[in-house]
Amino acid sequence: MSDRFLVTFCGLLLAMGAFSCDILLPAFWSLSQDLSAPLGLVQAVIPVFIMASAIGQLLFGAASDRYGRRPVLIVGLLCYLVGTLIGLMATSIAVVLLCRVLQGLGGACAVVVGRAILRDCHGGPGLAQAMALAMAIFAFGPIVAPLLGYGLVAQGGWRLVFAGMAVFGAALVAGAIAMLKETNEEINPQALRANYLGQSILRLLTHPQSRFFIFLASINAFGITSFIANAPLLFQNAFGIEGLMFAVIFALTGLGIVVGQIANRRLIGRVGVLGTTRLAAGILAAVSASILGLHLAGFLSVWSFGLLMFVFDTSFLVVMANSASLIIDPHKDIAGLASSIFGFVSQFVASALTLLTLPLFKGDMGRWSLSMLIVTTTIYLAALGYRQARGRRQHAA
Repeated sequence: MSDRFLVTFCGLLLAMGAFSCDILLPAFWSLSQDLSAPLGLVQAVIPVFIMASAIGQLLFGAASDRYGRRPVLIVGLLCYLVGTLIGLMATSIAVVLLCRVLQGLGGACAVVVGRAILRDCHGGPGLAQAMALAMAIFAFGPIVAPLLGYGLVAQGGWRLVFAGMAVFGAALVAGAIAMLKETNEEINPQALRANYLGQSILRLLTHPQSRFFIFLASINAFGITSFIANAPLLFQNAFGIEGLMFAVIFALTGLGIVVGQIANRRLIGRVGVLGTTRLAAGILAAVSASILGLHLAGFLSVWSFGLLMFVFDTSFLVVMANSASLIIDPHKDIAGLASSIFGFVSQFVASALTLLTLPLFKGDMGRWSLSMLIVTTTIYLAALGYRQARGRRQHAA
């Protein structure tokens, strides 16, 4: 089992969440019409999936430390498949939301185990570089998913989209069974015991580096989750764009993720993980300010917005991937648990804030872009402050 296969497979595992969200975006209108559901309620399929995924990561992280990555991954992927098949046969939006809960719980396993496998095989800057490469592969989810979703909706409606998700999930199950070997060489029989879990969680949350980057990743995750959940209405209300044109523009912005992760791997070797994260955070704040400024001035077009979101996508996942490596790196013996706590906190915060703010935005570009400026400025100032504090401590030493 080569390192190239492992990183590629982990990239596909990490992509499961984004793929399962982005492929549904072009199906919003079809779901709304076929199930007689308000569009605002249909939007909830995104944050509901992400919140369930957050909870699922708590279940699977420590379990993969106790029983190994491979068996836990297979169980989680099968859970995802069951949820997808329920969605395929749904007759109401309530059943679709239930299906998204099961998909999120099962899909969480792919994400948490994917990160843990990378930590099993890499450490230090090598982990950050492997994570960056896996995230570049992950990027094909946001690029391919909306286009595939539009094509499936055009051919057979929203149910065909769930069929596409089932095929993707089945392919990952087959890959895990046929090709993946166990990477956890330190199976921990104590991993699921209450006392050990409590001590491990306390250790993670009291570790200054891990605690800070869990906070940073949570704010960052809200920014991108809010964009994904609001994107169909933002494009429709601000620019009159929907259907194929929406899918194409959304996919093109996703190319920024690939560009960002290629640059991330190179910059890590030059300015370090922290320096690269700080640079990416600054770009996020600059992009958000540009979107709000152009909107207020009346100059924001669909193409300028798409270009700015392309730049946004180059940077948000740099912050996320580097935060993940900085959180998990000091905790190899509890890599599964560390990965799950990171995923749970960041995704739960992101999905909860998105659910709370959906009624406030309602596809309004001004309100949404103002919130993004607040979020990204907070990320940048926090990253800058952490690095300065770190520098002062090192100088004092």
